[in-house]
Amino acid sequence: MGEPESIKVVLLGETGVGKTSIISQFTKNNFDPHQETSLSAQFISKTLEFPDLGQSIKFDIWDTVGQEKYRSLAKIFYKDAKVIILVYDVTRQVTFENLKSYWIEETKANSDGDAIFAVVANKIDLYQESQVKNEEGKAFANEIGAIFQGTSCLSNSGISTLFDNIGKKYLIPGYNYESDDKKAQEEYIKKKKDENIRGKKRMENKDKKGMKLEEKQLKKKEKKGGFC
Repeated sequence: MGEPESIKVVLLGETGVGKTSIISQFTKNNFDPHQETSLSAQFISKTLEFPDLGQSIKFDIWDTVGQEKYRSLAKIFYKDAKVIILVYDVTRQVTFENLKSYWIEETKANSDGDAIFAVVANKIDLYQESQVKNEEGKAFANEIGAIFQGTSCLSNSGISTLFDNIGKKYLIPGYNYESDDKKAQEEYIKKKKDENIRGKKRMENKDKKGMKLEEKQLKKKEKKGGFC
């Protein structure tokens, strides 16, 4: 499958929305209900393979500090980010409102224009206490052209799907994660896989031709006594 491509991922959102827990579940398959609030930015990596596409991605993930007094520091981490994940807590309306009024504007102003966005409704296991309707989160994601995903770190729901969809979106720009036409999606993925296979074969054939050419040149030198 070759060396994985590294992409920078930044998680943004208010303090306590569960950014660190999402990262912990994704990278370590671990959830600590007593996880302390991050007071500094943290970095961790994980590689995912996409066998259908013959490729793999190394997610270099940055967990930023959500406290208002540290918000200006987050701008440092937007640079070169290929993926921006905006996280809110479904039980706290203010965390969702701040995504729409602050975080999205900040990221648009300071990130690369081609970054992939995802909106994450975290703590869906607390649905009885939810203050934000699923439709609201999805509407916001659609408005900014982002992937939308509900997650629960407690039950480890939706997190692997989130990164799987992000990876496919990165590898296949036309990928539609919520398409009802599964057959069309499968055909599209198969097409990309076939293109990758053909590309590898061309490279292998090129290498073989290069080796044969070198062999011919060496034989010519041997006949002419070109070696000292």
